[in-house]
Amino acid sequence: MPTPRFNALVDKVRNWVNRDPAVLSDALITDFLDYSADYCYRKLRIPPLEYVYQYPVITSDEEGETSLQIPPDFTELISFSRIDANGKRYVLSKKLDEQSFTDEYTIKPKNSFAYKHNNIVFYPKAAIGETFELHYYRRLFDLDATYAVNQNNIDSELCVAVEEDDLGAVEFPEDSGDYYAGNDVYNWLRDENERTLLFGAIAFAFDYLGETEKAMGYYQKIELGIQELNQEEKYRKSKGAVNTVTFEVSELL
Repeated sequence: MPTPRFNALVDKVRNWVNRDPAVLSDALITDFLDYSADYCYRKLRIPPLEYVYQYPVITSDEEGETSLQIPPDFTELISFSRIDANGKRYVLSKKLDEQSFTDEYTIKPKNSFAYKHNNIVFYPKAAIGETFELHYYRRLFDLDATYAVNQNNIDSELCVAVEEDDLGAVEFPEDSGDYYAGNDVYNWLRDENERTLLFGAIAFAFDYLGETEKAMGYYQKIELGIQELNQEEKYRKSKGAVNTVTFEVSELL
């Protein structure tokens, strides 16, 4: 659903490209912003896109499981861990390809894993009391996402009272005559790094308009913006301590 911040971004793209709504509709610009965001999520490797998801504790119903579903916002793994019933953490650091992992003749190392479709499969099997933790880079909420109108969000001031005809107005409770609209859901890319998102949307807009030279100029700008952000993160990680990297040599070599 359109929101004030998102609408302002749509207007900004149209102003930079200098086209009226008859040429570049809101729907088209929304697509370009979504394409730009997706491009950034696939290439950015920075803390605002990191997330830690902990799966529910293994019970007798899940005992012996060897597969977990990957979250839908997943883009790239940082680490995969299992925590036993005593709180001891084990990092599953040995990644195999799917064919080797599922081959009955392959000797799987302890705490190894592989990807299979939209799941992550692991060895050894899950035990009662264990939890699994996925630390990964993710896609954020939609650029125009808003909080749902419900009592909890109203009490948390994530929704505001509005008039019936206002954008996004929802009557709550039903037949009460009171109307609320959800606030914008925070999106780091939109709210803290608009420039890179904007350059990408402008590049896609000029590409759509057939102005290849201008499009390439903005594609270069978005690439530069992504490189700068990733480089800042590499620089940050290299400071403050002695850096150590561990390598494992295969016995097959």
